[in-house]
Amino acid sequence: MSATAEGKTRFERRKEATRGRIVHAANALFLADGYVETSMEDIARAADVAIRTIYLHFDSKAAILLAYFDEWLDDFVDALVARPAAEPIDESVARALEFLVQNGWDGTPFGEMPGPHPTVEFIGTGSPEIAGRIMHGWGRAQDALTAHYAASGAYPAGSFVPRARAAAVFASWVATLLVFRDGFGGAPLDAQATGNSVGEAIIREMNSGRL
Repeated sequence: MSATAEGKTRFERRKEATRGRIVHAANALFLADGYVETSMEDIARAADVAIRTIYLHFDSKAAILLAYFDEWLDDFVDALVARPAAEPIDESVARALEFLVQNGWDGTPFGEMPGPHPTVEFIGTGSPEIAGRIMHGWGRAQDALTAHYAASGAYPAGSFVPRARAAAVFASWVATLLVFRDGFGGAPLDAQATGNSVGEAIIREMNSGRL
């Protein structure tokens, strides 16, 4: 088989496409029907693949959920790193989130969500394995963002600002999940609110000096 310009063969491209179809079909089911209620057979039908094909890529339902989260987080970090290092952090986050929606990541309003996403359900509850893996991912993301800001030359050597910027991004993500958890629990939440709009509002408050 001949390789592409990126060095990937046709087989590798097909394998990646199948993996992506499984991950995104599963995520749609998790949101519509709930994580616990979704079976591997459901995912196979939605992705139009054989059940054995799923197990060639993933050893569990949790692994599929985590693959979706890892892809989102990688794209989010890449979008943040593409912003100017000295840009106000709320602006960087807002532009990065806009970029993600423009590139196909979910921006469904709260009022149109049939139920909470598993990451919302599992914050503080659910599988410790999943929550732990998500925290590990964010630890790596914060290290990558801190290193990017520190290497930019925008801050003096030894400054805590690079770490603080990265920590603010993580804090706004956690707060957004908690706002949606509260909303699904009955707390008032605008039906048009999205994860992005809530995240932007939270980090704007964090950066305003009013907290």
